[in-house]
Amino acid sequence: MKIFSDKCGGALPNTISSIIGQDMTVVGDLTFKSKIQIDGMIQGNLTGTSLVVSETGRLIGNVLTESLVCYGQIDGDLTVGKLFLKKTGVINGRVETSELSVESGGCLNGEIKSLGQGTEFQVLPGVRRTATPPQQPGDTTAADS
Repeated sequence: MKIFSDKCGGALPNTISSIIGQDMTVVGDLTFKSKIQIDGMIQGNLTGTSLVVSETGRLIGNVLTESLVCYGQIDGDLTVGKLFLKKTGVINGRVETSELSVESGGCLNGEIKSLGQGTEFQVLPGVRRTATPPQQPGDTTAADS
């Protein structure tokens, strides 16, 4: 009996395939192609498809993902296609997203940048995207000094 898969043998699209439990602490970067849930603590960068940070979840690091639902706390920079910050969620850091939803009570401390309406956002395994946009002609930065 296949509880968490469809008729073709693949994981169902909204099924959480991995959980970092409340009693777990993970130190290091994680890359994933499925939907994971963090109930414990992660110190490292995450790159993947879909992420849920529960109320007990804590992440210290940067996130690159297509979808993120945050009920817990994230300290780091986010590049996310769709971001859902729930009333118990706290995000401290720079956020780049094409869709943002914040429930009343959700706390977002930092800079917010829109990736633009209709921006196709897909995280490909093995391909790292930078959260810093390319410099435009005429821009001046500290690196130019």
